[in-house]
Amino acid sequence: MLIPSLYIFLIKDFNVTASFLGLIFSVVSLFFGIGSLPISFLYNKLGARKLLLISQLGIALSCILIFFTNKLIPFILLSSLLGLFSSVHHPIALTLISEKFNNNISKANAFHGVFGSLGVSLGPYIAYLSTQNYDNWHIAFFVVGTMSLFLSISTYFYIPKNQQISQRYNFKNFFLGFQRKKLLIFFPLSLLIGFNFTAFNTFIPSVFNIEFGEEANLLISVIMIIGIFGQILAGILGDIYSRFKVLGFVALILFPLFISIAYLESLSLVIISIILAIGMYSIQPLLNSIIKDITVPEIRSIIYGANFFLMFGVSGIASFAGGFIADTISYKFIFPIFSIFFPICILLILNLNKINKSNF
Repeated sequence: MLIPSLYIFLIKDFNVTASFLGLIFSVVSLFFGIGSLPISFLYNKLGARKLLLISQLGIALSCILIFFTNKLIPFILLSSLLGLFSSVHHPIALTLISEKFNNNISKANAFHGVFGSLGVSLGPYIAYLSTQNYDNWHIAFFVVGTMSLFLSISTYFYIPKNQQISQRYNFKNFFLGFQRKKLLIFFPLSLLIGFNFTAFNTFIPSVFNIEFGEEANLLISVIMIIGIFGQILAGILGDIYSRFKVLGFVALILFPLFISIAYLESLSLVIISIILAIGMYSIQPLLNSIIKDITVPEIRSIIYGANFFLMFGVSGIASFAGGFIADTISYKFIFPIFSIFFPICILLILNLNKINKSNF
C-alpha cells in the first residue's frame, strides 16, 4: 500500500502523469506476482523457513535502498526488486496453512488475512506520518524496511528449521479428472478479481486525496482497519456455508458499490468505502480456502503461487488502465468502469461450484 498511498506525492516529485506512474506500478505489480511462481516450485525443496527469510531480508534491503534514492529510474528498479521479494510470502504462508489445517480452513485463512489487513491499513498510516510529520515520503519505506528486518529475526527463531515434506509434485495431477476444468475456470476468476482488487487498493487513496486533502491517508488507514471485519466474517461464514456461494454473494454486493463511487462525496464516500473495504478483504480468505477445495496436495503450493501471480502480478495492468482513465476522465470513474468484471466473476464462481460437486 505504500506506493498507492504516496501516489500524488510521487507524481509531483518525479514530475510524471498519473498514467505513467500507473504504468510504473503495473511493472512493480508484475514483479510482486511473478516471484510467486518459481518460489512455489522450491517450497518442497527448501522449506518455509529459508524462503521466508529470503523474502523478509530482501524487502528490508530494497526499502532501505529506496530511502536513499531521489531518481526515477533507481526508484522503478528498486520498487520492482521490492515487489519480487514481497511475492515470496503468500504462496509459502498459504501452503503452510493448508498443511496445518484441515477443518476450519476458512478461519485459519481469515486469521492470516486479518494480520495482512493490518499491514495494508498501516501502509497509508505510515505514508501519512512520513509526509505530514516529516514532509518526506522516503521515510515510509525506511520504516517498513526496518520492520521487515525485525520480522526476519522472528522467522529465524520461530519457523522450524527442518520441515517434513510428505508430498512431491506430480504434474499429472494438473489434469486429473476435473482438475483441469476447475483450473481453467479458477485462473480467469483469480485474474478478474485481481483487476478489481488492484484498482481498489491503488486508486481509492487518490480519490480520497482529491476529496479530503492532507487527511486522506489517515482516513484510508482507518477504513482498511475496519475492512478486517470482512476477513473475520469470511472466516466464519466460509466454514458454515458454501465458500463458492459466499464469494458469489460478496461479488454481487460489490458490483453496485463500485459504480456508486463515481457519484459520492464527503461522508457518503467514506461510508461506502468502508463497506467496500469489508467486502474486498473478505475475498482473499474465501478464495484461498477454495484453492484447497479444488486442488490435490501435490500441486497446491503451485496453485497458490499462480493465484498470487494473477491477482497481484498480471492484474497490475489495472494500474496502467486506471491511470489512463484518471488522466482522461477522473479517478472516481475508474470504479464504475472496473465494476463490469463482477458479473463475469459471479458466472465463473457458479460454474466452478457446479464442477466442484463432481469428484476428481
